[in-house]
Amino acid sequence: MLDLNLTPQQEERAEALHNESLIIDGLGGALVHPEPPDDQGRPYMDRLVESNIRVANVTLVAHSKGFEDACSEMFHYFNLFQVMPDRVLHVKTVADIERAIREKKVGIVFGFQSPTPVDKEFWRWTILYQLGLRVCTLSYMEPNLMADGCMEPRNGGLTYYGIQAVTEMNRLGILVDLSHVGERSSLEAIEKSKKPCVFSHSNAKGVTPSNRNLTDEQITAVAAKGGVVGLSPHGFMSHKTVGVQPTLSDFLDHFEYLQKLVGVDHIGLGSDIFEKPKLSWETTTKLFYNSPWIRETVLNRDYSKVQHVRNLTRGLVARGFSDEEIRKMLGGNFLRVFKEVWREGSLT
Repeated sequence: MLDLNLTPQQEERAEALHNESLIIDGLGGALVHPEPPDDQGRPYMDRLVESNIRVANVTLVAHSKGFEDACSEMFHYFNLFQVMPDRVLHVKTVADIERAIREKKVGIVFGFQSPTPVDKEFWRWTILYQLGLRVCTLSYMEPNLMADGCMEPRNGGLTYYGIQAVTEMNRLGILVDLSHVGERSSLEAIEKSKKPCVFSHSNAKGVTPSNRNLTDEQITAVAAKGGVVGLSPHGFMSHKTVGVQPTLSDFLDHFEYLQKLVGVDHIGLGSDIFEKPKLSWETTTKLFYNSPWIRETVLNRDYSKVQHVRNLTRGLVARGFSDEEIRKMLGGNFLRVFKEVWREGSLT
């Protein structure tokens, strides 16, 4: 166990608090296609259940994947729901989250990290909603039909299609996610949206000046309209030195930064922990991003597996956050946003 110099009383408090809290991962890892590898003989699903993460937003598509790709990924999860009905359930409403809590199952939220499956065919928003899409990012790293990504040098704003997308997502009850989205595009989306938006897995540039992180203006803008920033331990976003593996302490610095900037009501967890094989991750990342990171360093030293979420709770206790504040950050704040954005049921 990671030594955080907690007293026995603090350890007991952290364990009880973790087990009693609703934990929502605003950007969790994939469960199928591919299934994450075992860890010391323990399957991912076992570790996920034991972590007490009750709800996870799983990424079905990113980059420039199309409509058929999205449907194919949904198919794999529909199979999972049939094969493991005693362990997982498809979350489409807040009532489903309440059911997951009662039945001690893991609730799976369908999310896209790119709207490219919709393209110009806006009728697809309704179809995808009916199939379960509840969270969608307006762009990935690159520009697309709707918005610029955070790596696009021109930093353009929303396109007309992007403005329409925000309007349609608000109408249907699909949460607007702005992680990976360019600064100007994200600020315009927050302004146009009638509902709270989120950054599902992004940190503060004021702590880690990465293109993937957020300016104070972005953080205060999303908070001002009731949104949440899901903080991630990922090396891209929580490091102190590029290419040097971050620690839990580095990650916790982002919680304290946002607490001082906007308060704990706008902080959540978006782990972005994908336990995929080393070779697959590195070849993809080197190819697309010429990354200085390797698999061993990009994952946080103290939070690299799904079960390490317990270290986060212990760390928040060590940093002096109250039980109420920790419950909000572990899941309560994302639940509040879901209640404001999602519909209760299918379209009529």
